Amino acid sequence: MIEEIINKFNIDGKLIKIEPNNTGNINSTYVVTVETPSGDNCKYLVQKINTNVFPEPYKLMKNIENVTGYLKRQLMKEEDSTHQVLEVVKTKEGKSLCYVEEREERSYYRIYEYIDNAISYDCSVDPEIVYNTGKAFGNFQKLLRNYPMSRLTETIKDFHSTDVRYKKLIDDIKIDSEGRALEVAPEIVFILMREDIVSLITSELGTDEVPYRVTHNDTKVNNVLMNKDTGDFLAVIDLDTVMPGSMLFDYGDGIRSTSSTAFEDETDLDKVHIDLELFKKYTDGYLSEMAPYITYEELSLMGESIRIITLELAIRFLNDYINGDTYFKIKYEKHNLDRARNQIALVKDIERHLEYMNAYIYESYKKYKDNGKKNKCRRLINQN
Repeated sequence: MIEEIINKFNIDGKLIKIEPNNTGNINSTYVVTVETPSGDNCKYLVQKINTNVFPEPYKLMKNIENVTGYLKRQLMKEEDSTHQVLEVVKTKEGKSLCYVEEREERSYYRIYEYIDNAISYDCSVDPEIVYNTGKAFGNFQKLLRNYPMSRLTETIKDFHSTDVRYKKLIDDIKIDSEGRALEVAPEIVFILMREDIVSLITSELGTDEVPYRVTHNDTKVNNVLMNKDTGDFLAVIDLDTVMPGSMLFDYGDGIRSTSSTAFEDETDLDKVHIDLELFKKYTDGYLSEMAPYITYEELSLMGESIRIITLELAIRFLNDYINGDTYFKIKYEKHNLDRARNQIALVKDIERHLEYMNAYIYESYKKYKDNGKKNKCRRLINQN
């Protein structure tokens, strides 16, 4: 099957190796090696798109093509040869996807050029890796700060609309299709008591204070390729959830995912905390790129965004448990409930440290807010 896919794309050579890549949770991925007519070996990343999650793959790929093209132009303007962008390989018909019929249904495949000399980490407690993760996503949003939002479509509706997810939870509690609501009454009460924060970001989204920006929406460590030689970030990957949103979505989820001291399904809740040193590293990395370009309102909500996005995930896990585990994959009966309790414990710890975190965010912002002016001056000097 993979050889049939390769033959549909602008790839000249003989397929000599196929290696499954099992790091992703949504799409099926393979690293393939092709021997070119000149005798060189070239690698490519072949992915089968999960159309259950992304039912409109051509719209998805249009987002990715537009954003990667814009990023490449920005890197050229910045004279940045250190960092890279995902490169979409086109089919022989000039399209970003091909499809094949598999088991009486249509499957969609895409191919990226493989990025060499790179390493990724599923998770990390290394401060420098976390710093470079924050820096990578800050740089991503900095380069895309003037991107025309009309060219970007929403691939998953209301993905980070915390208020919408809150309302859905309330509706599903009333229905209680699986008879589980009473069992999770303490968790429901915890979430209900935080109704006042679920709309803090979304109520202002689209205004001058909290403008729409290009957001990645999955700002984990493993979505950044690091340079094997220097340790610096090399490229931001997994652009399937690139959509219009708030920078607060990406920052908040970045801290949540990189700075928790436990995995999302850890059941010993005494182990679930926010690592303040990793929080500081990610914040410094992110603001070293984005500080000159954020609004005062975005700055004031950065600490809250960590709490809101963590609460949002608790809502999603709890809602899925109440509905009978229909969305998230589970390994045992109460897996989603354990995940929800884990994220609630993390919210509690974030709330204990929120004043400290807000103070540090302001301190980091002050340190980096003039970076844009300095970089502009350097470019003018170099041009002269």
